[in-house]
Amino acid sequence: MGVTPRDTALAQREGERERGGKKGGMASRHGNALEDELCCPVCGHILREPVVLSCTHRFCKACLEGSWGPNGASRECPLCCRRSSLDQLLVSAVLERACQALRTEKRLRDPEACGQHGEKLTLFCLDELLPVCDACQYTPNHKAHRLYRLEEAAQDCKEELKNALVPLQEKLNLFNKTKLNYDLTADHIKSQAKHTERQIQEEFEKLHKFLREEEEARIAILKKEEADKSEMIQQKMGGMDKEIAYITNSIRDIKQELRSEDIAFLQNYRATITRTWNTVKDPEMASGALIDVAKHLGNLKYSIWEKMQEIIQYTPVTLDPNTSADCFMVSEDLTVVQSYKERFRLPDNPERFDISAEMLGSEGFSSGRHSWEVDVRGNTYWVIGIAKDSINRKGKHVLTPAEGFWTIRLRNGEYKACSAPWLPLNMAREPEVIRITLDMDRGKVSFHDPRERVPLFTFTDIISPRVFPYFCTACKLHPLRILPRRLSVTHEHHGA
Repeated sequence: MGVTPRDTALAQREGERERGGKKGGMASRHGNALEDELCCPVCGHILREPVVLSCTHRFCKACLEGSWGPNGASRECPLCCRRSSLDQLLVSAVLERACQALRTEKRLRDPEACGQHGEKLTLFCLDELLPVCDACQYTPNHKAHRLYRLEEAAQDCKEELKNALVPLQEKLNLFNKTKLNYDLTADHIKSQAKHTERQIQEEFEKLHKFLREEEEARIAILKKEEADKSEMIQQKMGGMDKEIAYITNSIRDIKQELRSEDIAFLQNYRATITRTWNTVKDPEMASGALIDVAKHLGNLKYSIWEKMQEIIQYTPVTLDPNTSADCFMVSEDLTVVQSYKERFRLPDNPERFDISAEMLGSEGFSSGRHSWEVDVRGNTYWVIGIAKDSINRKGKHVLTPAEGFWTIRLRNGEYKACSAPWLPLNMAREPEVIRITLDMDRGKVSFHDPRERVPLFTFTDIISPRVFPYFCTACKLHPLRILPRRLSVTHEHHGA
């Protein structure tokens, strides 16, 4: 079959477009009309292997063969039904180039066109997760792939993406929550530092005040000793002045008598010689007249430190506010914990208990023997003892040795040891103070009422490299108080 003048004009138009002979505006005006002319009436896509019948209608070779049926029995134009006299379908090279040029143009100006074929994207490849055109499904790249309609794919993929958004949103919420907690932590750090600095200054001011008062008192004692001994020396010197004046006058009078005539001298001799008989004691330096420097300076620092024990208290266990539940108020010296109805705004750091009203001591124990006393007077709900350093600080806890807790408790008027199972404690009387004695070397902890000799309870199964003092209270009226211990100084004497 020959090429018609219309085909030649189409080819020339596409050639000019490829060479840039036409302005972009003019090309866009003819774009839609050209696309209609180069579309297959059967499949609706740009012609592939275009064939022109004698009636001038154009079709894709595959579409036309499919329309004619097996062996080309029909051989009628699908549009005008005019029978074709062609024995063989020949592909128009000119139209093929024009169609290829159109596909290239569509790829450039249409984002929804197939990048390879320029056709409209109508399918979705499940294997590569990419939209493709009808022509792609016959290419080697997608021949064995799973393809289905674009509309259905978009709906299914949107549902899948919505489901995928859920964990991402949860992750975002978690990060935002954690960031807020970091913001709270940063503010809390500043507050802690400021508050702790003020407490340090106050404690040192107390020490400075004590030292200043002690300095003033000791200097006052020194000044008094200086005044007393200076007054004594002045009195001694006043007495000596009288003796010196008497002796000086006697010497003068005797010398004057020695210059007298014999008769006058002898007449006064008895009175004169008598004056020499009044013996005056020899002057002596007073003992203890000097300042007792050793009394003021000897072991001065030690003496002050020893006296300082009257104002200093030692507590064998202190509380760790960074582990405190947000319902607790902890005293400034870290020895008293009080439970409140209100919740305080605290960072949710990993060390902090987040649900139960619990907290730990500030120092853990790995070895040795340790003891501390807790004042529980008036408190109607408390748990005290020790806990593993590895316990989870989040969520509720089962207070048993298997879970890492060795404790006793008071609740609803019942005293119990938190063993497995919990056992009642035989109390002779309601305790005011509980003494906890921990022996890490022997793996046991005992609880006593200091007024009684018999232990309230003893755990002998402590298996942990390190434990911390443990405190829990839900009583809103009375706190738990760790009692101080008096310090004593002993002197070591070495024999000769």
